[in-house]
Amino acid sequence: MYLPVNSSSLFFFQTSVHNKTMEIRHHALLYALICKHTIEHYGKEAGEDLIRKITEEYGRQRGKRMASHSLKKDMNEFFLNGEWKGKEGENISSLSFYDDRTESVVSKCAWYDSWKEYGMEGYGSYYCRYIDKAICEGYGGDFDLELRSAIGLGDEECVFSWSGKGDPETVEKSQRKYILPFDFHCRELYECAERYLPEEVLEKIRNDFREFFNREVTVG
Repeated sequence: MYLPVNSSSLFFFQTSVHNKTMEIRHHALLYALICKHTIEHYGKEAGEDLIRKITEEYGRQRGKRMASHSLKKDMNEFFLNGEWKGKEGENISSLSFYDDRTESVVSKCAWYDSWKEYGMEGYGSYYCRYIDKAICEGYGGDFDLELRSAIGLGDEECVFSWSGKGDPETVEKSQRKYILPFDFHCRELYECAERYLPEEVLEKIRNDFREFFNREVTVG
């Protein structure tokens, strides 16, 4: 099932509380709500299949855009063009560089913390299963990703292992980093869901999002 995008029903988030902008928690909960209402509408098996398709399309789309801003498609450029940045202390991770791979260990994840706050960990776990592999595939470099563990899947930490070699000095000291605001990421995520889900499901997602965050959500 693949629904064409209706340009007249694009999703716009407008802040109703102190003009705040989107953050990781908004992105995390939006994703969980997409999963929740997709499964409730289609049932577990069909719903999970749609969630996988939505997540993979979103991830590959992001990966392709990251590649378009890279000077060359290697590990250094992959990290420099990662597109997001959280608030200080939201995420805790370390990056290790080896001769044959690059690894990231995440001990605190703002996405998981947001899902847990709202009791949505089960729905958020689909993001952990699919998103990073899809981003890597969309990027199209000569490396792949092994997700060895994930907090959202019940592990104590996330361990990502890319089969490409990076240079720590280049990644850590470079000022050329490509970041997009979470307002953009939220809208792009919703638009991917919009291609697959009917309006009755989308309306429930919008209504719940508004209720959680007390935001004005307009369609037009």
